Amino acid sequence: MFPLKRMLPLREAAEYVGITLLRLRCLRLVRAGPHAAMRNGRDVMFRVEDLDEYVDRLYRRANISHAEQARHRNEWRARIAGLPEGARGRVSDSFMQIVTRDEFLEIGANRGFRVLFFGGLCLIFLSHTPLIWRL
Repeated sequence: MFPLKRMLPLREAAEYVGITLLRLRCLRLVRAGPHAAMRNGRDVMFRVEDLDEYVDRLYRRANISHAEQARHRNEWRARIAGLPEGARGRVSDSFMQIVTRDEFLEIGANRGFRVLFFGGLCLIFLSHTPLIWRL
C-alpha cells in the first residue's frame, strides 16, 4: 500500500481517534497525544499505526480489555460512518474525551508549573538587577 494512504491530516486524525480538533491541538502543544509522523509544509500528518497505538495505550491505562476496546472502537467507527461529511468533526467519543483530558491535565499541569517556576526565577533575577531599577 502506498505510504501516504496510511497517513491522516490533523482533522482526520482527531476524527479517527474520537476527539475534537482543538483537543488534539492542545495535546500536541504540551507534547502529549499521538506521535506526529510528518510535517508537510504546515500540515501535520499522523500514521494510522501511531493513532491505533495511542488509542490502545489509553485503553490499557484505563484497564479495559482488548475485546471491549474492539467493540467500542467498532461502534465508534460505525457511528462516524453514518454521519454526513460536514458533521463528523463536531462529534466526539465521550470516553476518549475523558481519557485525553486526564492526560492533558497530567502532562500540561507539570509543564505549566515548570514554566511558572522558571518565569518566577527570571522575574526575581530581573528585579534585582540595577538596569531594571532605573526604568
